Amino acid sequence: MITPLDRRDGDRLMQLLPSVAQGDLISVGVVNIVGRGPSVDLAAVGIEAPDDVWNLLVVSEIGWYVILSQECDIARDPAVEPCLVVCPVTLVDEGRYRQLRNGGYSPRDFPLPDPKLRVATGRSKSEPFFPVANQRFVTSVLKEALLAPDVRTLRPLTGRQQQRLRAWAGRRYARTPHPDAAEEHVLGKAANIVARYARSAAKGGERTLQVKLVHATDMWLVRCSELSVTLCPMLSLDRAKSAGLLVKATGDLDGHAVAAGSMKLGNEISATVTRDSGFRITIEPRTWESMSAGEFATFAPWVWESDPDPLQEAVGPDSEAGLHLR
Repeated sequence: MITPLDRRDGDRLMQLLPSVAQGDLISVGVVNIVGRGPSVDLAAVGIEAPDDVWNLLVVSEIGWYVILSQECDIARDPAVEPCLVVCPVTLVDEGRYRQLRNGGYSPRDFPLPDPKLRVATGRSKSEPFFPVANQRFVTSVLKEALLAPDVRTLRPLTGRQQQRLRAWAGRRYARTPHPDAAEEHVLGKAANIVARYARSAAKGGERTLQVKLVHATDMWLVRCSELSVTLCPMLSLDRAKSAGLLVKATGDLDGHAVAAGSMKLGNEISATVTRDSGFRITIEPRTWESMSAGEFATFAPWVWESDPDPLQEAVGPDSEAGLHLR
């Protein structure tokens, strides 16, 4: 049973909590893991029988943990929300770190900027140091631990980087599963095509109907069923105006151009789908005003397994082209 804080400590904690944010680091916390049998050195955990259940602590090798709790849960009174959810900071090799920063999305690892953390851990500039937030091991730390004099917090992320970490943390538990066959035969290939048109739009390339359609898209949705994949570009009037997809005389969306662009894009994607896989591809463009909440619930956000560098400050070309694939 958790004993409530006395009034003085409670007041101190409530003053401290608003200064802590998701993505901040805390220098306390260990991850308790329960397991069975020989998945670890049994002698190290003090048991003999291979079928016995054991538990041990996974400690961050550099002593820091990333706060995964959302701000509303962080600031909430400990009587209601007593803990912070954290995961350890671990070190990876340079190759893995560069992979994560150059678009190799992982639901388990998030690269952290090293300057502040390097200083906090006393690492020299010449020493290899590639820290990541590791969501393989997640645990809870009582908020009152923040009151301990030897506990430190650190904010290594900028505002934009915090936003990307929030999306990463949420995606770990909110990814919509699609059939493996759809991922293999359709969605990966479709993502490459759409990304190419997004880059073309951002760099001032030829303004084909496909480019205009992608440039006018505010968000992509997807629906998979059996051997059918429906991609739904959600169009906004502001983006459509910038893309040149409005009828000048009326200011309305140019339905004929949108339909023609969707057909061309659909045909191009269909041509890349693995032969004999049997998948049928449909592009179904909509606007936010034309889609009901019930229809929206039949789709899922189209999340790609490659993102821009999560620590890059500048807005990348895909973002400029209107790709918000979250």
